[in-house]
Amino acid sequence: MKLNFFKMHAQGNDYIYFDFLENKIPDIDFPKLSRKISNRHLGVGSDGIVIILEDLDSDAFMRIFNSDGSEGKMCGSALKCISSYLAKKTGKKELKINTVTGIKTGLIMNEELDEVKINMGTPELIGREPIEIENFKGYLVQTGNKHFVTFVEKFTPDIANRYGPIIEANTDFPDGINVEFVKINSRNSIFIKIWELGSGETLACGTGACAVVYAGVKMGLLDNIINVIQPGGTVLVEYDGSDIFLTGKVNYIFSGTYEI
Repeated sequence: MKLNFFKMHAQGNDYIYFDFLENKIPDIDFPKLSRKISNRHLGVGSDGIVIILEDLDSDAFMRIFNSDGSEGKMCGSALKCISSYLAKKTGKKELKINTVTGIKTGLIMNEELDEVKINMGTPELIGREPIEIENFKGYLVQTGNKHFVTFVEKFTPDIANRYGPIIEANTDFPDGINVEFVKINSRNSIFIKIWELGSGETLACGTGACAVVYAGVKMGLLDNIINVIQPGGTVLVEYDGSDIFLTGKVNYIFSGTYEI
């Protein structure tokens, strides 16, 4: 069987996309496909795959499989990429994309630059007291995915790759967790390094960027409009007191056909 795909990234957070809006979804093992095609040496290479499906209540339904085959719940980077893709396909400037955590809205801010703004919904701080793991004090934040957000004074080059899997495997998180290490530059600018559940160290994470801003605002460390500098690029995160918004550019890389 041959499947058409395209690859996009948002600040280096790259996924392989399969569009089944007009075609019946094939009966294949998508976790297995994700593990195989995501391999950066033996496959196409990506942080995972995203399936775009028909939905009666929105422009599309999004399913995400991480590079290890596990199914993700949310992905801000994928929402931006799908919004851009559907805007070009339909001519719409505002897109509604359904996910397992509900419908999210994407707004095309600059078509020429492929800049997209996503309403990520209402975040939640799970408990006000930090949890300490491996000398890292972290706050738990729900932004569609759960995140352990820890503020540090400085980074080591391997901080995410070294400590991310240790925190993820802690017994406090039986289902694992995403981890963000945050260095504050100012009340309007932060730098983060990311360990993503199911994908490992990544260059960017949309739900993670939103989680660190929300935690910082709630702790009184940050203002409501923040430039979040990630290894793969910068996004703008805005919190209006209820919903949190993610704005950033996306990039189309290439398309192809994959035989399984």
